[in-house]
Amino acid sequence: MISDKLRNQTNGFTKEIQALLNGTIANHVQIKAVALPVGDDRLFMLGHLLDKRTLIAQRFPLKPRAPKVELWMDVSFQMRLDAEREHLMVQQSFVGVFGSKDAKHGLFHYDYERNKVDGYPDAHLQVDASSEFFGTLNDPKCDPGRTLGALHFPVGGKRFRPCLEDVIEFLAVERIVQARDGYEKLLEAGRERFRKNQLMAAMRRDSATVDEFIERYRTAEPA
Repeated sequence: MISDKLRNQTNGFTKEIQALLNGTIANHVQIKAVALPVGDDRLFMLGHLLDKRTLIAQRFPLKPRAPKVELWMDVSFQMRLDAEREHLMVQQSFVGVFGSKDAKHGLFHYDYERNKVDGYPDAHLQVDASSEFFGTLNDPKCDPGRTLGALHFPVGGKRFRPCLEDVIEFLAVERIVQARDGYEKLLEAGRERFRKNQLMAAMRRDSATVDEFIERYRTAEPA
């Protein structure tokens, strides 16, 4: 059984993500939440029109500023409760932008995988690009032909990684997509929620630093 607490918090997060996308750069996105059928009572998958059988989210179209160009976005999250079973946390997430509904390569994608085991950073950015200079830096003994798009750029780690609002802002301010009027207010509100949640999580995991902060400013003289 999926706990009611996890289901309720996940449903709330689902509504937030759907409202954010439809209020800024997308239309008719329907974020679905599906319990993972793996015997673990603490996991949910989220994504646009998520298929219950395959657990694969569908991409949704964006409206690029350039004429006669397709642009599709891929957004998915895996959610669970934290160790204390009190707070919703992201186990994995993926945000990518592609040139078609089924393209394997796109413009870029952000990945997050908590406690990633393959040696790459938990939170990273990959840009599907090439660089003649980078090609000269590859060690021919172990990385022949590796492209720039294969690199995993660290982006803030578990606690201070980018949020979906950051990706939407990038697409809008770089004039890649057409955004709705007033989209900035939605981004700022969502980003504020994300940062507050991350700060609270950091405080729960590092109470010694919180105590140090309180003690320092309790004894500081008024300015």
